[in-house]
Formats: sequence, structure tokens, C-alpha cells
Amino acid sequence: MHHVVAFLARWDDPAAPRPPARLQVSAHGNINTVGLPGVHEADDLDPRHPQWYEGIEPGVRPVVDALTAGWNTVTYDSCQGHAYADLPGAEPRFLSVGILPRDRAEYARTAERLCRAASRAEASLPGVCSLVLGRNELTCRTTGRVYPTLDLHLVPSAGTTPAEYFEDLTEAVHVLTEALAEARSAPPSALCACAAEAHCSDGGEQ
Repeated sequence: MHHVVAFLARWDDPAAPRPPARLQVSAHGNINTVGLPGVHEADDLDPRHPQWYEGIEPGVRPVVDALTAGWNTVTYDSCQGHAYADLPGAEPRFLSVGILPRDRAEYARTAERLCRAASRAEASLPGVCSLVLGRNELTCRTTGRVYPTLDLHLVPSAGTTPAEYFEDLTEAVHVLTEALAEARSAPPSALCACAAEAHCSDGGEQ
């Protein structure tokens, strides 16, 4: 990210200037600055930006809403998933959301809520979809500082094809969104769910 401190300050400041974003949509539904499939630069938006919803891929909006409006967390990245079935050699991308906690207390609170949500969603998710939580790092290009993040991924279950995954992804998003809402209102547990089960994994670098 270009400037993490500025992004976090703008997220919580209704009076901050919000210049127009560069939003282009690819033929495969990717929203970025160039309108092409794959991983490309995207402008950093916050919920008060006039183009906030325009900048979020429709398939992942319910999850982003549950985390931002519901949990008051900061999301710095999201992807609805893209099959790329008609692009020879292109690897599919699966649904994901990146969360940037404001401080250590919020990191711990959000991690605990995510684990509770994962436990609630597990039994109801379509069999072809699995929920994976991860710890990651986001580097500020302006300062060089590294920020700890939390990542949420809906991925194909073992032995599942991408086509089977994408067929049931909408239902998986519905289940996950409900689990996130329930985890927000539930009382904190004494033990994080991933202490008993391996819900969490380390992600790659951003």
C-alpha cells in the first residue's frame, strides 16, 4: 500500500478529502485501475468514499459489508474470485478479504471473532468450499513499515474443481456472511477456536 497511516486516518475521518478513484472493470469482473484480469493496482477506498461500492466486486460485497459496517474493521483488499475458464494458462483466483487492524487490541479482538465465525460457518458451508483464515503483513511503500493483517479466504475443498467451487460460491458467501454477523453479537469466548482446531494459517506476502 502507498501510505498506510494516511489510509487509516482517512477511514475514520468523515472530513478527509476523497478524490475520484480510478475504477475499471475487466471482462472477467476484476475491478482495478487498468481493467484487466490478474493482480493489478487498485485505489484504496473507504466506506465514506462516493465510489466505495463501485470499487468492490459484487460477489464479495456481503462479506466486506459484514466486516466494515458490522464489525467496524478496516479492509484493505478484496476479491470475489475469478474462474478465468476462457483464459488458457491463467490460474483461477478465489474469494478473499484482507483486514488491517488499527492496533494490537483490535487485531486480537478481530482474530478471535474470525475464529468464532469460522467455527459457526464450518458445518453449513457447501462441501466444495472451505474457509481459511490467515495472518499476513502489509508493507507501507512510503515509510517501509510493516503492518500485521488478517486474511479471510474461501477456497475449494480438497478434491474439488474450480468449476464446482464457483458453482456453490454464492451459497458459501451467504453462510459466511451470516456467521460473521452472529460472531459479532456473541459474547467473547475464553479460548480462541483455532487453539483447538487449525483454522488459521500463515499467508503469503502482499
